Amino acid sequence: MRSFTAGALVLLATLVAPLVVATSWLDATIADRDEFVATMAPLADDREVRDLLAQATADAAVDNLQQHLPITLPDAVSEWALAGARGVTESPGFAEFWRRANEDLHKQILTLLEDPDASVEGSLTVDASPLLAQVLLGLEERGIPLLGLPEVQLSVPVGPRAEVADAGPKYRAAERVADLLPFVWAGLVALALVVVAGWRGMLRVAGCAALGVALAALLVPLAVDPVTDLVVDRADVRSQELARILLDALTGSVAPYARTYLIALPVGLLLLVVSLWPRRRRVPTIDGAPARSAA
Repeated sequence: MRSFTAGALVLLATLVAPLVVATSWLDATIADRDEFVATMAPLADDREVRDLLAQATADAAVDNLQQHLPITLPDAVSEWALAGARGVTESPGFAEFWRRANEDLHKQILTLLEDPDASVEGSLTVDASPLLAQVLLGLEERGIPLLGLPEVQLSVPVGPRAEVADAGPKYRAAERVADLLPFVWAGLVALALVVVAGWRGMLRVAGCAALGVALAALLVPLAVDPVTDLVVDRADVRSQELARILLDALTGSVAPYARTYLIALPVGLLLLVVSLWPRRRRVPTIDGAPARSAA
């Protein structure tokens, strides 16, 4: 009966372990601005990101010129704009732009996740206005007058705000229990250790609990791809490509983070091996001295 109770407690701890891994990742990556920005930083060198932002910036530059300038634009203006935009995204300053853009994006995401009253209209956006300003200045150097052009802004859509807001209740619930779940897991394991009989049983309980943590570290990353696909499929067609890249970078940090919990694997195996160590056989004695066989 005691072994059954201890086993049930370890099973419950194993079910809690994936929640511990997932919520700790949320707290370490999503809630932390610096970690979020650091996770996205390598995308500053990503060719697809640069090309997407360059194309969006060039299109916006030409559209604004056509809309606000009462002149006929040169036929090559689109090529000039795209060349200028690519030059901007290839410049050393693009990494700093990308860092600031992701700080702003993180603020948008956290507002939607944490504030149930936040507006859900429109899309999450990357503010590409600094890129647009540089492209327009480059076109001015080519002889296109910007005197009649008002100050323009460019927000590149990433995904619908409503989709992020829908995850808000789950995120807030996860934040509330994130600090408690490790103690719940530890409490269940401690109860199992108290209930089980003998030191070998205690080693087996601790070993199985550690293996449960290692299993959680393997399972949590497997849940990432379906969630990513679901979010991207719901995004606006125009922003699906950028949304996919950003989500892949964000969710790609789950596996490396979860791998830190795999230290539990060798620990668990070692404890189980020690628990199976054969007992020393006692030599029967007579009056305190080892018995001798008859000659």
